[in-house]
Order: sequence, then C-alpha cells, then structure tokens
Amino acid sequence: MTTTTKIVLIVVVLVILLGVLFALPRFTAPDQFSNPWKELGIDCLEGHQNVAYHIHPNLEIYVAGQPQSISANIGVTNNCMAEIHTHDSTGKLHVEAVTAGKEFTLQKFFDIWGEKLNREGYQMRATVDNQEIKDPANLILKDGQQFRLDYTLDRTTKSS
Repeated sequence: MTTTTKIVLIVVVLVILLGVLFALPRFTAPDQFSNPWKELGIDCLEGHQNVAYHIHPNLEIYVAGQPQSISANIGVTNNCMAEIHTHDSTGKLHVEAVTAGKEFTLQKFFDIWGEKLNREGYQMRATVDNQEIKDPANLILKDGQQFRLDYTLDRTTKSS
C-alpha cells in the first residue's frame, strides 16, 4: 500500500467518524429533548392528524374581577404540540390524543402552562357550566365545558 493510499484511507475514515459523531445527537436527542411535558404523562402530537379524539373545553380566568388572558400557544413548541394546548388567547383549550379514552384534568393544563392553579394570597371559586365545583384540579376535561376561575384576594391571610 502506498503512502498516498494510506493518507486517502485515513482521511476517508476520519470523515466517516466525524459524520457519525455529528449525526448521532440527532438520532438520540429527540426523546430526551423534544417533549418538555413527558414527565407529566403528556405526549407530543405531530399535528392534528391521527388523533382518536379532539375536544374543546373553554376556560375563563378573573383576578379581582378583571378578566385575564390565557396565552396563545401554550403547549406548543417548534417540534411538539402537547395533548392539551391553545392556539390563541380566547381560552379555547384543544385536548387531543392518539389514545382513545385518555383523560386529562384542568391541573394538567396548568402544569403544561407552567402556572399555579391555586394562587398564593387568593381564594379561588371555580365553576363548570355555571355550577360551583370544589376540586377543579381533578375535574376531567370534556367537550364544550365552560370553566371559570375567579380569584379574589384572600382577606384571611395576615401580612407580616
């Protein structure tokens, strides 16, 4: 084998190794980094196709009597759409899953949003379809439900 052949062979092997090293993270990283809600038991959707169901509850939030907007694109990243997400700031929640019968709670939406359902320093009154409920966190989301959360200052807490 000539010196030129050896050099060409070494260069080819190095190019192949570099290619594998740069390509490897692309094949191993998606499971680790693409679904920020995996530990919550929330799957990523690849769009609105192949879903077993798709429902739309609505959520209104009032703080001290003032309406609060619900952010657009909650649960939406560049490469993942959570099974509970928003597209706009109207309060319309999109609940979708590829697994039929999978249930989601209002708490799961707040977990995805990164907000607290129970706000410190406030009392919360929750209604669904104008009926007061005691445990909104564990309420199963259903199509067409009208959620309203009213937060009022908690007058029972003492300031230090």
